[in-house]
Amino acid sequence: MKKLIETILKDAMLEEATDVHLTSEGEMAHVRIRCLGKMQLLEVIDIEVYRRAINYLKFIADLDINEHRVPQSGRTAILIDEEVVNLRVSTLPVSLMDEVVVIRILNLMEDKASNELFSTTSEYDFFQDYINRQQGLILFTGPTGSGKSTLMHRLIREIAARGERQIISIEDPIEYEQEGIVQVEINEKAQIDYEPLLKGVLRCDPDVIMFGEIRDANIASNLLRASLSGHLVFSTFHSKSAVAALSRLKDFGLYDEEMIQSISLIINQRLIHTQKGSYIIYETLGNTEIQEFLKTGSVVYGTLHDRLILMLDEGGLNADEFRFYEDKFK
Repeated sequence: MKKLIETILKDAMLEEATDVHLTSEGEMAHVRIRCLGKMQLLEVIDIEVYRRAINYLKFIADLDINEHRVPQSGRTAILIDEEVVNLRVSTLPVSLMDEVVVIRILNLMEDKASNELFSTTSEYDFFQDYINRQQGLILFTGPTGSGKSTLMHRLIREIAARGERQIISIEDPIEYEQEGIVQVEINEKAQIDYEPLLKGVLRCDPDVIMFGEIRDANIASNLLRASLSGHLVFSTFHSKSAVAALSRLKDFGLYDEEMIQSISLIINQRLIHTQKGSYIIYETLGNTEIQEFLKTGSVVYGTLHDRLILMLDEGGLNADEFRFYEDKFK
């Protein structure tokens, strides 16, 4: 099984795939990959081989091999052609004793310099003022696969490289192991959950706190309070746009004033693939725009659509690429 998984991952990486999907289809199973945002078939394997492959993936990702009823997620790293490949393995039960497995390949942007994640250097430089601040909440929003964790970890890595601040992260699971950061993993089976962990982190004198993902109102409320108590806080959040993130937080029951006082920046981003390369593009709401939206219900700001138009005008996108992403981002 080890050789099969290594071969699948090697073939996927040659195609610059971000994800590998293993799904059963009757007596056979399909191995599909996501390349440039689109799914394509990589190969078809026997159903028994598929089941053994799932057990092997669950084993190396430290998941419960005997658990088939609930979703699980873990991480692992394997060696392919002398390169350490970091993986996130997620399972989803679809019927009794049958599961879908998705492997997220986390290495794809590791070889890129931070400013090369964007089509222009100034787009990365924009964040420098925010990571130098002593407190406030910075939210990275967007759909799955938009590069939220990648960008957040790059900025955290830059802070850590300076060696001047204590950084503690709470993650589920830890996706990137980073030097200079105290990384704590949530483990619900061992009753290591986010709420006691966050309280413990706050007692350990952090300057910067990174929390993997805001999933509910309790997490959101606790992170807002942490940012108000003199900490710089980073987290991710799923939303369609920057203003939609504020609307979702309001739905969580958070007060307008506490959001105005705590949130420094909301980034809503997407990953686009062009003939010139793959880049993160984003829209942002700073604290002034956040305050205006919460007090008036509307705000004028540079949207993702505005960014696509600018890239088209500057030659970063051709007309077909522009139309594709304009329709995709609606």
